[in-house]
Amino acid sequence: MNFHRNLSPKTKAMSGAKITINQEGEKKAISCSYSRDGRTPGVYYPAEPRRPQQHKQGSSSRWQEAWSGVLARVVTSLQQPVTRAGHYLAGLSSPSNNNTLDTTKNSASSKMSGAKKNPPAPALHKVIMVGSGGVGKSALTLQFMYDEFVEDYEPTKADSYRKKVVLDGEEVQIDILDTAGQEDYAAIRDNYFRSGEGFLCVFSITEDDSFQATQEFREQILRVKNDEHIPFLLVGNKADLTERRKVSEEEAKNRAEQWRVPYVETSAKTRANVDKAFYDLTRLISASKQQADSPAEAENKPTKCCCIS
Repeated sequence: MNFHRNLSPKTKAMSGAKITINQEGEKKAISCSYSRDGRTPGVYYPAEPRRPQQHKQGSSSRWQEAWSGVLARVVTSLQQPVTRAGHYLAGLSSPSNNNTLDTTKNSASSKMSGAKKNPPAPALHKVIMVGSGGVGKSALTLQFMYDEFVEDYEPTKADSYRKKVVLDGEEVQIDILDTAGQEDYAAIRDNYFRSGEGFLCVFSITEDDSFQATQEFREQILRVKNDEHIPFLLVGNKADLTERRKVSEEEAKNRAEQWRVPYVETSAKTRANVDKAFYDLTRLISASKQQADSPAEAENKPTKCCCIS
């Protein structure tokens, strides 16, 4: 078989080139009188089809080494947390450690609760001003609240005030209700008296009628409150007008002793004993509240008994 026409131009130029095909089994060989370099004769086989290249063993071993290093670092980083968890679990099984943990937790929670809680609000005490019209109830209240003396008289219907003071080292709030003294408002006094915790009963030392009216106010308060031990203070105002006095100090004190209440003389103009009147009544209110709470506490306390054989 002549393959001369299939040869390249360079091979065609070679003189005496002969090409034969020998078949040995399934292999075919091409023999020619000259080799591909044109010098050495020989037999050449066509190249076999290329097979897919496989990864080299060296590259796979490098990947394995890299992954092994990553796993080793992960295991090393987990050793310390696992050890701590083991110690913690071991501590939970011990009663003494449990007590320590509980104590620490309780102390921490108490600190947190103490930090979150707001300071308690000051105690509130409600004072009611009672007395005839024109005796100076509003003048006393304004002098106590704002350190002012109002000389002009204007009938009051009902005015409310509140002041925060420090009394005996404790911060308290005094709520003052200045009521009307005229007879026209006598029908609505009961509502005011029900809300009161203590009463300043004021009269003018220059008017005997205002002093006699205190008896009626006292009886009305006792009827509404139904308590003879209600905090009550008898106040003789306008003490600066001594030359116009109509009610003697002795007479006022005797009535106060009869009622078993304190008596104080004040002057809204000069501010004499103004703070004392409000503070003394506030102390009576506070003591009354504490006394009201004490019987309940005494009942809750266990009683001790002794058996004699």
